[in-house]
Amino acid sequence: MIKKHSILLFICFFSLFSISFFPLAYGNQIQKAAPALENSSLSDDFYFVQITDPHVMYELFDGGKNQNKFKTVIETVNSFTKKPAFIVITGDLVEWGSGVFGALNFKAFLECLHKKDGQLYSDENCSIPVYTIPGNHDYRWFNGLINYHRLVDPNHVSENDKYTVTHENLTLFFMDAGHDYILKPRDWIHVMGSGLTYWFDILWLEDELIDCNSTHKIVLMHYPAINWGKYDTFVRNKDIFIQVCEGYNVDIVLAGHTHASRVFDKDKNFYENDMLPLNCSNYPTLHVQTGACKEGGFYRNITISGEHIWLNRCEHIIT
Repeated sequence: MIKKHSILLFICFFSLFSISFFPLAYGNQIQKAAPALENSSLSDDFYFVQITDPHVMYELFDGGKNQNKFKTVIETVNSFTKKPAFIVITGDLVEWGSGVFGALNFKAFLECLHKKDGQLYSDENCSIPVYTIPGNHDYRWFNGLINYHRLVDPNHVSENDKYTVTHENLTLFFMDAGHDYILKPRDWIHVMGSGLTYWFDILWLEDELIDCNSTHKIVLMHYPAINWGKYDTFVRNKDIFIQVCEGYNVDIVLAGHTHASRVFDKDKNFYENDMLPLNCSNYPTLHVQTGACKEGGFYRNITISGEHIWLNRCEHIIT
């Protein structure tokens, strides 16, 4: 028993110090300037919701705190008058995903959702699909994504968690940007993603983009490709990934990991919060980080309105 408790304490302590410490994001008011938000009546418009970094833990480990925040966000989204077309969760579903304790964390995560025919949904009527990709915490510590594939998404194991979803005139490209890559072994704050392989990831994305006939294209991964400084991005093939997205007119790269809300273009130009909502159709590929569900129940709406795609501010429902 002493050894098991010691391992658990080590995992919890290590997890706390491996999160990126950056200012949390911005405003908490829905931007009425953007079309087709959740109260819109325009039938040809739709929106979806991004949630990231819920870091859910089994109740024994944190008293259910992170699970309750995630559940509150899900219930809030389900209550919108105009329902989202779907929800995406961009990694770090749980605080750690490996071993027996990790399996308990994933089960706590799944208690907030519904499943039908192998597909996750946010509502009991199974009308709002939920799509996920893993983050670095979902790998931790000992057996990688075994629990994630067994409990959350067994459908994309052979594709290394790469897949596409098309809804009307929008195609989403889901990609796994890898596990922890520690730059300085004695400095656990500087954690990057291991990144993308050229032959299996970059070429897959390029082939999918070539074949894509959708008006709008969004890539989703846990690690951002662009951030202030050199940390909190990923290592392998980052520059060529950015070039591919730009070359094939990807509208947005949606990410999490930093627990912050930031918007950059490929040249690291920073788009201030008061510029949002942004009509992404008027900009180059935007690299977007969204605030963590764990921190304050953050989420972000992305609205598709005909030829236009609108990036809205992060909202939060827990202060």
